[in-house]
Amino acid sequence: MKNQQPSTARQARPESSRRGVIVVLTGFTLIAVFAFVALSVDSGRIVLTETRMQNAVDAAALAASQEINAAVFAAGQSTGPVDLGPDSDAVVAARAMAAQVATANNVFIDPQTDVQFGNRSHDAATGTWPIAWGTTPFNVLKVTARRTEADASAPDGQFPLAFGWAVGRSQVPLQKSATVFIEARDLVVVLDFSASMNDDSSIKSFSKLGQAEVEASLDAMWDALRAADPKWPGTSISKFPASGFGEIDSYYGTYNSSTDTDTIYSALRLDEVDDAGNMLYPWPQAGRYSSGLPRSKPSDSTSRTRWRDYIYYVKYRSGEYGKRYGYRSLMNYLQERRYSAAYSEDLWRTPHYPFHAIKEGATLFFAFLTDLNFGDEVGLVSYGKWAVQEKTHNDGEVSIDISGNPITSDYATIDTIQRRHQAGDYSGWTGMGDGILKARELLVGAADDPTDIGYSRFGARPTMLIMTDGQTNQGPDGWTLPGDFNWADWTDYDGDGVADYTTTDWKKQYSFWEATQAIQRGIKLHTMAVGVGGDRDLMQAIAFAGGGIFINVPGGSTVAEMQSQLIDAFREVASKLPPAKLVQD
Repeated sequence: MKNQQPSTARQARPESSRRGVIVVLTGFTLIAVFAFVALSVDSGRIVLTETRMQNAVDAAALAASQEINAAVFAAGQSTGPVDLGPDSDAVVAARAMAAQVATANNVFIDPQTDVQFGNRSHDAATGTWPIAWGTTPFNVLKVTARRTEADASAPDGQFPLAFGWAVGRSQVPLQKSATVFIEARDLVVVLDFSASMNDDSSIKSFSKLGQAEVEASLDAMWDALRAADPKWPGTSISKFPASGFGEIDSYYGTYNSSTDTDTIYSALRLDEVDDAGNMLYPWPQAGRYSSGLPRSKPSDSTSRTRWRDYIYYVKYRSGEYGKRYGYRSLMNYLQERRYSAAYSEDLWRTPHYPFHAIKEGATLFFAFLTDLNFGDEVGLVSYGKWAVQEKTHNDGEVSIDISGNPITSDYATIDTIQRRHQAGDYSGWTGMGDGILKARELLVGAADDPTDIGYSRFGARPTMLIMTDGQTNQGPDGWTLPGDFNWADWTDYDGDGVADYTTTDWKKQYSFWEATQAIQRGIKLHTMAVGVGGDRDLMQAIAFAGGGIFINVPGGSTVAEMQSQLIDAFREVASKLPPAKLVQD
């Protein structure tokens, strides 16, 4: 048997067979490559179309939101309610505006189905802002652009693919939407409680407002005290009896030409006593303790001292009401000499001006926010010589403590606090800078305490409304404006690089500097200057720097005109909504 050796060489394949395999593989590869290229082309077209759709709905949503803002602002210019219901003019206009802007961007939307409205409100338990679609009042809207219809030729037809055969389909659905919402505000109202807030109901304003006008205010003050009929604590004795006080028994008053206080005191019958030897006519105001509670009826000795001081004040006055002892001169004396609640506990009940006009304006401000119902919350800071964050109030009739949540949606409580104050409550001076500081700390916390974050809600717009009727004249001892402070950074109104407001008055500098500290913490500032004494230049500069509005309340020839102007001013601030914020879905 012959031995066989294994072959080490393979049998060669035909050349033509190899070429056939390569052709097949190349064909498959080209098909795959072409499919990928086709997919890339169509993907690019899809991305470009979606970008255009997104831009269109963004623009449409923002434009539509302006109709809501405009409706609120228009309501603020009138006395009518804010109507943002499903069939309101504002909603109809918003739908039409959304469709118009979308069409201008070559995107189709159906204004009835593709524009949704809802309400965004704060959930205190979670700290979030959920949206309830279809719930009024509408402060959020969504615009959706759809290309989802099977008929590609329809305005909202699906997007046709140029190389759809390569991926097994001829068209794809596309959809983009944008949501805009109007931020709720955390508003701190900073009110001037200085003594000058009763000037317009004082005799010294005869030349400004006219004698009859001021006399009517003084009479209204007495009438308000009589209507309220406050009693001495623990008694049924009226502080302001209907019959008056001896010969002080009329508005115009009793004239006595004597310059001897004892003679006048006796002639006015203020020295009369009852059977027990007690004064028949005690001085009608005893003031309040630092706790806010009213003091008891003053002793006879204190009453005699107070009546004599009033007599001394009147007998040396010039003009028609010099030496004339009546309700008008008594109301005037209380306003000019004993305006603080520490001395006169019941002046808050009286319509003294411009303070009462501020109260009425603030009340309407809260009513507007209530009607608007956009989730705004409000806090109150008041200032005289110093400022107070109004977190508590106890005057013997009402007791309030909102220290746990001093920026609140309980507008009625804030309104009660501001209405139960009077001009000069915190001394007679004007410390606006401290008012701005206290408001900033209430909103965002103290700058030197990293653990203090204030009471403004995350997701709300921190805002101040700062009001004054005078010139700020208080500041911290030893304070000076920082050397690197550049006025042009804040008050270049015309953009030419030069400051349009500066001042060398360090107390005004302090107020403005405190405003810049608030602005740097993200707070918007609105300002209001009231009456002929209001510092319009400073208030305009603060509003400009703070991105807010400045409202000039010039005052009129009557207190009614000023009150009307102030109500309009407060409504204007309430209706000045933040610009809508855009959220892409």
